[in-house]
Amino acid sequence: MRDGNRLFNEGRFEEARERYLDALRESPTSPLIRFNEGNALYESAEFRQALDAYQQAITTEDPSLQAKAWYNLGNALYRQQMLQESVEAYRQALRSDPTDPDAKHNLEWVLKQMEQQQNQSDQNQNQDQQQDDQQEQQDQQDQDQDQEQQQGDQPEQPTLNDEADGQQQQGEPPPMSREEAERLLNAIDENPNEVRRPPPARARGARPKKRW
Repeated sequence: MRDGNRLFNEGRFEEARERYLDALRESPTSPLIRFNEGNALYESAEFRQALDAYQQAITTEDPSLQAKAWYNLGNALYRQQMLQESVEAYRQALRSDPTDPDAKHNLEWVLKQMEQQQNQSDQNQNQDQQQDDQQEQQDQQDQDQDQEQQQGDQPEQPTLNDEADGQQQQGEPPPMSREEAERLLNAIDENPNEVRRPPPARARGARPKKRW
């Protein structure tokens, strides 16, 4: 233990842990050795392994050591971004030692950080909701514009003349002009002997019949 503490004070944390492990071989259930091992691991940034060491150290019946173990456990949990768990550890440290100013300070600090994160999360959620609403509104506007454009692109239906269609369907001749009517009347009044009519046309390509 003394060799480990000396190496720890010199900043030789890995070597210090080796000495603590040697001490554990002689006293495997010692909470104090586990506490010192956790400190060496913490200073070596081995936070996950430090958690295990501190959790074994808090089983001690010494209130002072237990308070320190809970406090250091809270620090290791905070390093792992396990904020809610670190809050509980600091509270346990204050239950063991209500006069510990560092545990109180760290507890207030973590609670403030959690509140800020919650506010930031709510703000981000509101921004995401606003963006979703704006996108939905834009999509609806685009859809309305597409429908209006499709309606405007439809070809116009031709207007039907019911009167002309009715005459064509019934087979009625088109109306006769006044000049055509006068020519027809004049032709009726003509002398048929004076009217020269063209001879009947021979069928094209037809031969005259031969007499036998």
